[in-house]
Amino acid sequence: MMQQIPTYIDDIPMSDKLRRLVWHIVSLFLFIPFSLPVFNGWRILLLRLFGAQLDKCTTVYASAYIPAPWNLRMGEQSTLGPGVKLHIGKTIIGKKVTVSQRTYLCSATHKTDSINVPFVAGTIVIKDFVWVAAEAFVMSNVTIGEGAIVGAKAAVFKDVEPWTIVGGNPAKYIKKRVVMDYPG
Repeated sequence: MMQQIPTYIDDIPMSDKLRRLVWHIVSLFLFIPFSLPVFNGWRILLLRLFGAQLDKCTTVYASAYIPAPWNLRMGEQSTLGPGVKLHIGKTIIGKKVTVSQRTYLCSATHKTDSINVPFVAGTIVIKDFVWVAAEAFVMSNVTIGEGAIVGAKAAVFKDVEPWTIVGGNPAKYIKKRVVMDYPG
């Protein structure tokens, strides 16, 4: 007897897909081409028009891939570097955070306990004073604690304690981060 393969169920609302399509078209013509630093304010304005909650003193490179701006929140003096990729879940970034080039903040995943592996949106929280170094990967539903450093090419699947340095795949504790000029 042949086993019937279950039908794939797409549970992403059509309204969300349309919204992402409109943003994608707008970003192709009005966001990505304006890559010079002088246009950062323009890029911030466009992201805000599409629902992003950004401080006016943030920096977002034109090559950053942001598929759902309404799910992005960034504090003052924070940066999304060149080639950073976000997913369509929520990404909450504190103040004075640097997310370095080609980092992937994967704020969504799929349920593995179903043959259909349905989509599951999550949240990534990056607290104040964090540095996520180049080409790191941060998984959905992870919190990176205040002052932490995620090393280059690290793969983070679990929460990172405040004021620690982690690295590797999977990311592991390397040492405490001691900062001499911290105001607190």
